[in-house]
Amino acid sequence: MNQRFHPRMVLLLSVLALAPTALASGGFGMTWGKWSHSAGVDRVGCLNCDPYRGETSCSNVLPVLCINQDGSPVPPGITPDFYNGWARGNIATTLPVSGTSLTSLAVANQLCASAFGAGWRMAEFHDGNGGWNWYAYGNVRSDMRFWVHINDNAGNCWNP
Repeated sequence: MNQRFHPRMVLLLSVLALAPTALASGGFGMTWGKWSHSAGVDRVGCLNCDPYRGETSCSNVLPVLCINQDGSPVPPGITPDFYNGWARGNIATTLPVSGTSLTSLAVANQLCASAFGAGWRMAEFHDGNGGWNWYAYGNVRSDMRFWVHINDNAGNCWNP
């Protein structure tokens, strides 16, 4: 018996085969929030995040935290340590995007570069060295969390 697939079925199967890894991974990514702002410097950090598996459903629509590490020196009044490092640059957030659209680090980095220019990329858990929290120049929003990636664990929407 020779069965033919309906064109819509072929399209559906093709889309599922190419579905973002965020859907295949169980759909959780890591998000951070803003702790404080003072004298042009933000302290951002984990705030109950899960860098190992992600704690936020990738179906959520949140901004991406972007960074441009330009080598900025530590400003007066900031005393970095291992868990509250200095990220040596500036931060900003994109317009909110679905975590399912973050199918790779390259895609996330391109979002930042498109929004803010060359040298901008998605912020990473260890950008302040130790991780968990860090300081950078900026004044990002404090009314919602934002997508941040981690380079040595599976807490990203694109991880299986």
